[in-house]
Amino acid sequence: MILNVAVPHEFDALRVITLATDTMCAHRLAGALSCLGITPLTNVKSLSAVTAWLCENPVDVIVCEIRPKCSDGLMLPSLLKELREVGTLTQLPSIFWTGETTLNAQVCVVDETRSLLNERLTNQLWIKHVGGVAVSALESHARLARAAGVQVAILREGGGLELDDALRAVMLTRAQPGPKLQMATFDSLAEDEVINALTTGEGLRFVFQPQFELLTRRVVGAEALVRWKHPRFGEIPPSVLVPLVNRLGLDLLLFSLVKMWSMRAMTALKRENIQIPIAVNASAKTICTPHFADRLAAGMHEAGLPTRLLKIELTEDVPEPDELYLSASLTAIRAKGFQVSLDDFGTGAATMNLLANLSFDEMKIDGSFVRDVERYSSSRKVITGIVNWAELLNLSLVAEGIEDESTIPLLHRLGCRVGQGYALARPMEIDAFLSFLISREKSL
Repeated sequence: MILNVAVPHEFDALRVITLATDTMCAHRLAGALSCLGITPLTNVKSLSAVTAWLCENPVDVIVCEIRPKCSDGLMLPSLLKELREVGTLTQLPSIFWTGETTLNAQVCVVDETRSLLNERLTNQLWIKHVGGVAVSALESHARLARAAGVQVAILREGGGLELDDALRAVMLTRAQPGPKLQMATFDSLAEDEVINALTTGEGLRFVFQPQFELLTRRVVGAEALVRWKHPRFGEIPPSVLVPLVNRLGLDLLLFSLVKMWSMRAMTALKRENIQIPIAVNASAKTICTPHFADRLAAGMHEAGLPTRLLKIELTEDVPEPDELYLSASLTAIRAKGFQVSLDDFGTGAATMNLLANLSFDEMKIDGSFVRDVERYSSSRKVITGIVNWAELLNLSLVAEGIEDESTIPLLHRLGCRVGQGYALARPMEIDAFLSFLISREKSL
């Protein structure tokens, strides 16, 4: 598996243990950590063993697998809260929950009170689960834990990229090798620095990850991404940066910066007679900005670029409570000739509702299913179902998060025609991206 490999010794300061009741699970967790250069200090098999270890040894992270037959991982936040309240611990370790990702059908019976016949209608909902627990339930439990001062991250099994980002986020908030890093949270320190980075461009990098036709390996698109290198903390994970940007109300500014760099790439490629769409992430809040579609189209027209080359990728970072207004905004964008993609399809009921009620040109399969496709038949069934759904709705489909070369032919057999991920190409700086595409075009 190709992972977002950490810098050597990057996580040496972190003290990590695993919580697993059986040897196979413990080996699985240790294997995921070893890919990032981490050897767990120990594996504990019960909550009482967690208590005994924490009483004698400082720990920064506890990684545990959520499983239907074992509730220890779910009870862990309560245990840590109790240990802090009785004075056993002053600094609590972060908890990483992982588990098999599945998409399960749930039958919901709804009273249709307005019906003349007062019929009971049966609807089938698809709910995402991690380790047999609905993601919505896990997220609610995690929110309560965070409110109690216990940091919890929900990871998808097999997702090395998420594990890397989560560990780096812990490094920012917990690892304290020197006095300069001693702070309550990274968030409280970073607000002014985020504002400065977005307004001056200091430390920001804009990179492009190609999207490939899986059978021919022809480049058919790309996604524009942002990276921030902090002067003291190094590379900041998107999982830390994006929530900060949204909280500060700077999502439109960030979108504009990424769009600007995407248009620069499109202009350079146009001179080489290469035209591929480039996707830019945008939250519902950004898309619902007044006159968003008009300004977007005017900018493309001024640059001499067709609107079909810019793809707007809707994320769930900031949900839009007014679905009717979101529908109007998306329709206006598509009417201008822009393509609209639904990002991370399958991450929860919200994406299901969006796809059912709104119009899109494309949807992207959430990387957690892609990463699990070889290990679990449930992931293969989910992807097959998504492929069939895309065909019924006449939508293009992109499989994201392809980290292992061996998954590519399997994904193609399941019906995925286009994909992106580290197994195909890593995100590239604009000059490297342009050179990559131009050299491939000349070799055809």
